[in-house]
Amino acid sequence: MTQKEALYRDYGPPGRWGLNFLHDVIKCTAIYYFLIYCIFLPIIQTRKISFRVILPKLGQLILFATVLTTYEFYWTFVIKGGAASMYDYAFWEVSIGLLMLLISLIVSIFIELRARSVRLQESEKGKLMAELSAIKYQINPHFLFNCLNFIYTKSVRHNAEVAHAVNLLSEIMRYALEQNDDKEGMVLLAAEMEHLKNVIEINQMRFNHNLKIRFSEKIDNLNMRIPPLVLITLVENAFKHGDLNDEHNPLDIKIEVDREKLWFYTQNKKKKSVKELSSGIGLANVRQRLQLVYGPRHHFQTMEDEQYYVAELTINP
Repeated sequence: MTQKEALYRDYGPPGRWGLNFLHDVIKCTAIYYFLIYCIFLPIIQTRKISFRVILPKLGQLILFATVLTTYEFYWTFVIKGGAASMYDYAFWEVSIGLLMLLISLIVSIFIELRARSVRLQESEKGKLMAELSAIKYQINPHFLFNCLNFIYTKSVRHNAEVAHAVNLLSEIMRYALEQNDDKEGMVLLAAEMEHLKNVIEINQMRFNHNLKIRFSEKIDNLNMRIPPLVLITLVENAFKHGDLNDEHNPLDIKIEVDREKLWFYTQNKKKKSVKELSSGIGLANVRQRLQLVYGPRHHFQTMEDEQYYVAELTINP
């Protein structure tokens, strides 16, 4: 208030202080929101930062800066009739812009660290609950595997197909029950794909190889790590609720993986007969685990109409 000339220059006469102050608040809020949530957070949340990630964001930032500078110039010299020299105007615009970039970067890092901490806590809590449930309902895996091995040994001499089915079941149960994940609860994509193919094969055997399944894979990175049983749950959901006997509408399973993305897709024709009762826990569990592990770095959606059901998953690790 000791520099009334400066105050009048920035905010106009007293009757316009409130309006001009509100304008500045809205402007700064929009600038910080864009810098934090549209520029820095998407870059920080991408674990593998590359030119393919940075260049589009740099283009957005340059476009935003151009629009904002044009608006600022119009507001300062046309609407407010500012008398500042172009040198002073450019100096303060650049200085304040760099300061806002630095503040936005610091805030973005803090937000992401906080979000990761919350996700880690929720993941640990979910893992603890899963372990408690396993303790409550578990069957001794060693006893189970010993029994399956005994059945396999007895059947291999008499029926090779039954023996193979028992062996597949043993491998499936072993993958589901034994702790093969790392400290972050992830498994190699190669292990998940092997188990996925075992699940498909044993279901074919259950139905005398009459199921119509179209499976395609294009995988350039088998060393990618993903949460276990996610892909299998989507496929098992299709086996449970899909009509897989129509050769014109087979169960469609597609997976494409490269260094930067995993894309998984299933489509099945829905059963017209009475459906099996389902609690929906499987898909709910998949959604929760994907959100905890990947957050905004994944997209999972399901779509359905009267005839078809589609599940599509994209992961950007």
